[in-house]
Amino acid sequence: MSTIVCAISGNAAEHPVFSPKTGHVYEKQLVIKQIESTGKCPVTKEELSKDDLIDIQSNKSVRPRPATATSIPGMLTLLQSEWDALMSETSELKSNLETNRQQLSHALYQHDAACRVIGRLLRERDAARAQVATLQEELSNSTPASRGAGREEAEMGLTPEIIKRMEELAGTLSKTRKQKNFPDLTPVADIKKFTCVGSHPIHQSTAPGILCVDIHKNDPSRIVTGGVDGQVILFNAEKEKMAQKLLGHSKKVTSAIFHTGKDVVVSASQDTTAKIWTCSGADWTSPWTCAHTVRRHQAEVTEVCVHPLGDFLLTAALDKSWAVTDINTGRCVKHVKGLDTSYPAMKFHPDGLILAAGGEDNKLAVWDIKEQVTVATLDGHEGPIKALSFSGNGYYLATGSADGTVKLWDLRKPLNIQTIKVSDGPVNSVAFDSTGQYLSVGASDVKVFNFEKKTSLGETVSLGDHSGGVMGVCFSQHARMLASVSMDRTLKLFKAK
Repeated sequence: MSTIVCAISGNAAEHPVFSPKTGHVYEKQLVIKQIESTGKCPVTKEELSKDDLIDIQSNKSVRPRPATATSIPGMLTLLQSEWDALMSETSELKSNLETNRQQLSHALYQHDAACRVIGRLLRERDAARAQVATLQEELSNSTPASRGAGREEAEMGLTPEIIKRMEELAGTLSKTRKQKNFPDLTPVADIKKFTCVGSHPIHQSTAPGILCVDIHKNDPSRIVTGGVDGQVILFNAEKEKMAQKLLGHSKKVTSAIFHTGKDVVVSASQDTTAKIWTCSGADWTSPWTCAHTVRRHQAEVTEVCVHPLGDFLLTAALDKSWAVTDINTGRCVKHVKGLDTSYPAMKFHPDGLILAAGGEDNKLAVWDIKEQVTVATLDGHEGPIKALSFSGNGYYLATGSADGTVKLWDLRKPLNIQTIKVSDGPVNSVAFDSTGQYLSVGASDVKVFNFEKKTSLGETVSLGDHSGGVMGVCFSQHARMLASVSMDRTLKLFKAK
């Protein structure tokens, strides 16, 4: 029986085809590949297409074994060759795998380096944006050199009209602030159950530390903080996330507070300025912009406080001066300079006719707003006074000092009626709640006191959740919630469970 042989390979064809054009027989798969690649017969080099091929009907032939597989030694040789080829291929695959691993490791290293570079560039971009915003704001507020000297001295002064408004408001407030019953106030038993319900590291880790905190009087979900990173952060306590970031200060923010009647935030900084921020939209979570910058001081601004009228801002600085500024225009009303000491802490009385100032000379000074003179000086602390707070009825004043004590003063006499040793370190913050029934203290930890007697405070609860010094504390309305900030970079919220 004859065998049909492929003209290309010389082997028996399993699927033979015949071309009348060339007169040759081909293996079908081989000749089709040749036609698809060259369009010619590989034997005669003539033009050839698939239509020129005719299938040949033939019996299926069985390929004979190769001569090397006809004996046991030959089969062993074949198996050995296959094994050697397999080992060679395995070795090559291992080599390729190692190469791919090295390439992947290098790619991952490059990706990590790229992420670090991107992170650094983003930080530099944010810093550059903050600087640009500061420069733009400075340019917008700048005046020609010929007017610069005059502007420094151009104070509005506390005019008779302003004094009259303050006196009228004080007369109204003095009638309402003597309330003794507060049905909505959180009871002492619930204050004792206060526990941390939220801890939020909202400021930069590269400059850790939050120095001040305030809660909006009418909306406890609004919280503002100021940090060592120079940022003012608006935090939404209800959604537990940052609402806005206010950039503009070039150094640490020492004080930040809400205006109770407007969507306004006021901040003070070590960069010698205070800024008045306003919301650009109806919703407080909308973007905020700097409306005015107070540049009356030559050293760190340590405290800001809004007058009960809502139109005037008090700033105190380490250049031994304090100033009153019109919030609406940013213009200086009165700048009192050349004092005997600097005041790290200073606040308006709830009536708005006097202010209290805690000095670096360890003394507490009470100033008359109308005459801008000291009407009382109270001694007692053995270290600089770092914080103070008026009670809601205006009768009492609490001060915290670097000597680790909190002193309670009766302003009607005036004298110190109680001294509480709080910490071996400094007391950084004191804050009465809106009713004046509770006093929160920030030192090495958070402590809350209440009036156990008419003129005596007793400790209610101690909260040691912070891992760093507590720099700021603040109650929400009716003492439903307590917020604290610390050098551990966290804002912590406390509620009764």
